[in-house]
Formats: sequence, structure tokens, C-alpha cells
Amino acid sequence: MERTAALRLDAEWTRVRSGRAGVASAARERKLREVIAALTPHADTDPPLAARLGLRYTDLARHHFDAGRRTAALSAVREALRRCAGPAEQDPEHARWYAHALISHSLYLAEPLSDELGLPRYSFRQGGDRPPAADRADGCAALASTRRAIEVWERLDSRDPRNRQGLAQSHAFLGDRLEELGDPVEAAAWAVRSQREFHALPPDVGTPTTVRAAALEHLGDQLERRLRRCPFHGGLTRLHTDGLLPEPLLPLAVVAARVEGVEPEVIAAGLGLALSEVQRMLRARSWRAVWRFDTREEDGAPWTALAHPWRGTNAVTDLSAAAVAADLVDAFLNGPVRPPGAAQWRIAVWWEEEGHLDGSRFCVTHTASTSTATPDGVR
Repeated sequence: MERTAALRLDAEWTRVRSGRAGVASAARERKLREVIAALTPHADTDPPLAARLGLRYTDLARHHFDAGRRTAALSAVREALRRCAGPAEQDPEHARWYAHALISHSLYLAEPLSDELGLPRYSFRQGGDRPPAADRADGCAALASTRRAIEVWERLDSRDPRNRQGLAQSHAFLGDRLEELGDPVEAAAWAVRSQREFHALPPDVGTPTTVRAAALEHLGDQLERRLRRCPFHGGLTRLHTDGLLPEPLLPLAVVAARVEGVEPEVIAAGLGLALSEVQRMLRARSWRAVWRFDTREEDGAPWTALAHPWRGTNAVTDLSAAAVAADLVDAFLNGPVRPPGAAQWRIAVWWEEEGHLDGSRFCVTHTASTSTATPDGVR
């Protein structure tokens, strides 16, 4: 009777969870805790109820995370993993619940490595900002949790479209975690694999067409951003060699290499293209250069951004970020706004939009102790 009552409570929660019952947030949490309390006494001896208890702890973790309580969310999802692990070995549906809990665990762990837009917070460039050690460790743990989820999906029957979809989604999450840890090349590779897996799913997989289209659009956006961050040698060339550089994105890869400063002949050889084709792509496709000059009076003083035209944007064709910066620096040094010799100034050039200096494609700083600008590095 107690088991039946617990299942009845769980069914009521399912209606609340789906949104069919208009319940306020606090009331939803109380209801969820009632379900967890009802299921807990049976979990040690009843694997199906243990799996369901794990599912509800996953719901509780999501509730905490949405409310900004990351620590509580991690505590709840770890309890979910503990409850789901055993039943996952006995039943495919419970294994799917376990895999989803592992992905939730990874998302909550990795949260400090992304900004408010969900984009990677750190570029891991030489000399740039690095995440605190604890956040870096959580990011590595998130990566490990995602790999465990993939192992669960890989053990399930690949003839079941639900399992194939779960694997495709997990591969997409793996790319996210790798990008957050500073590996855009591997992140791009997994985005391509995930795209191909989504395209290969049968139309009756159970996912609405709009949901799948949204997933593919999101993957496409991620892939383009990651390709812009991939170095040419060992990055774009490796993706091409491994068959993980989709043909429609070859023009983007060509432009990315040119922004980095790679010569067209080298681009052609590295991407298996004719030189004439590379030159055609460079003529046909521009990139959006965004720049900003900053000045300050002395070390330790705050930097002040200059106004237009020393902070602006323009479409650029067949030029590297360094070449764009060189033209701007020449105009700046020979113009009326050049600061006095004791002042410091710097220029940063981004591709697409202004952001952190670490994410710039080129950055150069002039200090009072030098007579010429000293490059901080080509990105």
C-alpha cells in the first residue's frame, strides 16, 4: 500500500512537472520533496523505485539550479546518480535516466566556465586569464561525467532511435565541455559528429521536427564560432585530414586561416584546395573586424577606450588581423589623437564582435619604456 501511495504521489508530480497543473515554485518544491520522502523508504530494496527516486532527485537539482542554488543542485544530482547507477545496469529506461543525470551533473559543474550568454568565459590564450583552480577542476570533472554518459548510451541498443538521439546529444555536450576547457579543435570535431548523428536519425524518433531543427541550428552556430578560434596548423588542417571539416564551411576555414595570417598558398596545401579556389573564397567572403584603442597615463591606472574612429568596425577582405591592426596603428601614430610619449596605449582587433582581450585576434601594447609598439600576440 505504501508503494502504491508513493507511485500515486509520483504520478501527481509528473503532472505538476509537465506544467499541466499551475503550481508556484515553492509549492512545486514542497510537492517534489513529498515524492522523494515517499519513495526513499523503498529505494534500497526496489530497483525500479530507486531509479524513480533518482529521477526525482534530478528534478530537484534542476529546480535548485534554476533558482541559482548551484551547490544545492550539485548535492541533489549526486544523490540522483547514486540512486540511478544500480538500476541502470538492469533496465534500458533506467539507463537513459542515469545518462541524463550524468549530463545534468556535468552542466552544473561546468557552469562557472560560461558567461551569462552561455559562451565560454575563458579563451586559455598564452598570458591570458585562467579560471580559478576549483572551477578548472570542476570543468574537468564535468568532462569526465559527460564521457560516462556517453559510455552509458553506447552500451544501449543502437537500433533504438532514442538511444541514438541520446548519444548525439551527449556528443554535443562533450563539445561544449571541451570548448570551455580551451580546446576548440576537439570541440569542433564533436559538433560535426553530433550534427551528422542528428541528420541520420529517422524522422519518427519521437522528437518534434522543430526541436531537432533547433538542435541542428544551435550546433551550426557553435561550430562556426569554434572554427573561428581553431588555429590553422594542427587545428583546421587536422579537422580536414580527419574528414571533420564540412564542405559548406570550407570558405569559413579559409577566412579563419587568413585572419590568422596564413598565406593563401599554405592554406590551399593544408586544406586540399586549389590555390585559385582559395583566392576566389578570399575575394568572395569578408570578415567583420572590430577594433578598439585604449589609453592610460601610467601603469596601474584604468584604461580608457577612445571614441570613433579608434573604436569601430569594418568588413575586411583578404587581410589578416595583424594587417588590419598595422593600418590602424599607422593612422593612429600619425594622427592628432596620439597620446604623449609618457602615456600608454594598446589596440585589440576582434573577429565579429568586441569582447575580452583574451579573445581578440590581435593585440598590441605600447608602453612608455618602448619607442615602438610591442605585440602581445597574434591570436
